[in-house]
Amino acid sequence: LGDPLCVWSRGDTPQESTNITHPGFKTPVEDHAYDQADRTTLNCDSFFVSCRAFDDPDVQFIDLRIPNGSNESHVPAKETTYMNWNFELPGDREYHIVGFDPILDNLNIIHHFALTACQNRIPTGRGYESFNLYPGCESTVYIWSFGLGAECIPEQAGVAFGGSEPRFVQLQLHWTNTQLRQDYIDTSGVRIYYTSKLRPNRMGTFWLGQQNLEIPPQQASTISASTCSAQCTRTLLDQGPVYFTSAFPHMHFLGKSLLVDHQSAQGHRKRILDDKVYNYNSPTVYDYGPNFIQVNPGDAFHTSCEYNSVGKNTTTRWGFGSNEEMCYAFVRYFPKRGELVCTQFSNFDICYSQSYVEGPRCSFFAYNENITQTVNRAIGECQNVLTEAQRPTPPTEPVCSATCLEQIDRVLQAYRSPCQQTRHKTEWEALDALLQPRLHALQTAHAHCTNAGTVVTVSATGDPQLEERSSASCSTATSLTNAILICIPLLVQIVFPSI
Repeated sequence: LGDPLCVWSRGDTPQESTNITHPGFKTPVEDHAYDQADRTTLNCDSFFVSCRAFDDPDVQFIDLRIPNGSNESHVPAKETTYMNWNFELPGDREYHIVGFDPILDNLNIIHHFALTACQNRIPTGRGYESFNLYPGCESTVYIWSFGLGAECIPEQAGVAFGGSEPRFVQLQLHWTNTQLRQDYIDTSGVRIYYTSKLRPNRMGTFWLGQQNLEIPPQQASTISASTCSAQCTRTLLDQGPVYFTSAFPHMHFLGKSLLVDHQSAQGHRKRILDDKVYNYNSPTVYDYGPNFIQVNPGDAFHTSCEYNSVGKNTTTRWGFGSNEEMCYAFVRYFPKRGELVCTQFSNFDICYSQSYVEGPRCSFFAYNENITQTVNRAIGECQNVLTEAQRPTPPTEPVCSATCLEQIDRVLQAYRSPCQQTRHKTEWEALDALLQPRLHALQTAHAHCTNAGTVVTVSATGDPQLEERSSASCSTATSLTNAILICIPLLVQIVFPSI
């Protein structure tokens, strides 16, 4: 697919047709011979954005990337990996970022990456593997997805750091190693251009979308809709209107289209994001300059995400993995009022500003993402167990999956989070109610596994191994692992008392 020389036209054979990675990208990236190719037939300019501000004598730059040679630069031999690395930026005064330029090292595995600002001091110079960000690192600074080039921030605003603004940031890379290769290295990251000459406004990020996705298999079209309500914008924009400067749609590989309508408080409705043919490998950034979109308290937004699951044989749910899905529009806006989230979980509003803190290291938005992801993955891992448990005639010797038990234990750990002690009652009870059918299913899987005489595990080679599990009582469990496996029904009733 594609032509690294960017000279292909319909009906022609590319001059190079072997060992091509992704359409429209030169390989290797650092080879500049392709930069001078004739692009009159196929326009590749969108990948090579130039910002005038980058050449300003007052503008400096810093490269944020995983160090070459570090353990964290080695890509694990598994399909989905989230790798994190922490950095400290200059903090002697406030600076404004005027642009971002992605540094792309290994296009074979890089899915996307995000740079987030952290409210507190965090350890730097080291990394860790997890889709969970470091506590307090929730404010979006920059998101890169496959097919995007440099980003220029409009001259009316800048992304602030230092001084009274955060100076610690976290880079999170999402790797997709579908070939399970063990020899991949990646040191991708981002170059940030910044200046001490402050712009008139600080730039923020506004989230729109749906966080509860269940896409049935073998369907040419499944639509998931969400609304950012007028009540929510009145809460988030209580200090007055803001201005949208650009929007970036984000789904994964099942994504077919993504639309966003802006409805004013007076009822006037206008489409502001019209991605009728969504392509994950070639996303479109919608630039609203120079006539930026004014958003007033009481305005509403309607988001529609469409998916094509014809090639899937199982239900696809919301999640961070490449084989899971998302439905978001990330919008740049000014003046900054915090990290503004106006999404939905099913028909329940998630209306959140980073300035609103429910408790130590807790936010409803971040916790909702974590618990939803954890529950969905547990359901996926326990599907075979549930199928067996729900048969009209239970098997004489039921079989349990060790990975199912592991995932359900993660759900229990998530529900025992300190956030449970500080949560906002109305919001969290609504989330619990929406998740309750899935929690019921997990309880069924737990009960089935408790009665199972045999637990099936899978080794690295894929060969099943059988581990005989002896019966024991909760009170006589001799290890934490044993206690988790034996006391599951009791734990479920403690953590999920409404079930």
